[in-house]
Amino acid sequence: MGESEAQRPLYGRLMKAIDVQHTWGNRVGFVKLPLIMLDIRLYGGAIAQFYMVTEALEAQLERHADHKLVAHVRRAIALPDLAPGYAADLRQIFGDGAWPAPTAATDEYVDALRRAGPVELVAALFILYGALVVGGGKQTQRKVKRLLPGCDHVLFDVSEDMRAARRRFKNAFTSIGKDHAGVAAVAPECADDLVRYASLYMRRNNAVVLSVRVTPGWFWPAV
Repeated sequence: MGESEAQRPLYGRLMKAIDVQHTWGNRVGFVKLPLIMLDIRLYGGAIAQFYMVTEALEAQLERHADHKLVAHVRRAIALPDLAPGYAADLRQIFGDGAWPAPTAATDEYVDALRRAGPVELVAALFILYGALVVGGGKQTQRKVKRLLPGCDHVLFDVSEDMRAARRRFKNAFTSIGKDHAGVAAVAPECADDLVRYASLYMRRNNAVVLSVRVTPGWFWPAV
């Protein structure tokens, strides 16, 4: 890696690292999303997978709460846990009974999170939280609710001020690698590993998207 690349702001390096996989994921989503959005239970099955991985991530972040990198990112992004938002929507869709089972890809993702160390977990946070920080908010919540009125879509209600939330998120990761926004570089020695792990967890995200069912349970054969 050239010196110029290593000196780029970490947030930009992370975004570049996931760019190809993110584009691929968007293409898969372009095919699957219209099918999922036709049925509230299909939608519930999809968000259930990301509820499970987000819940596993947040449990592991709490376990490593005293690690300097984990502590910095959680403090700097200043967001509540996101799994309860997923859970609220799932409860409205499925009640308190049985929720959708994990796919094989989700099981693999959760297992990886449970084995992960703090640096790897922060990279996973970049992927799982980043999707909702960049794409969430009350405006998104309202749009999705018009398409699927079967739940309140609480998962998108990440922050009252999404512009500030996005700024904090970007600053949190940039200040890991270099002095930024009044914060001394937190862990520049972890920057290269974070870039590598971010690419890995984007691939895991895409595997979960690919594993999501897109036909109703009454349709045979359901896939």
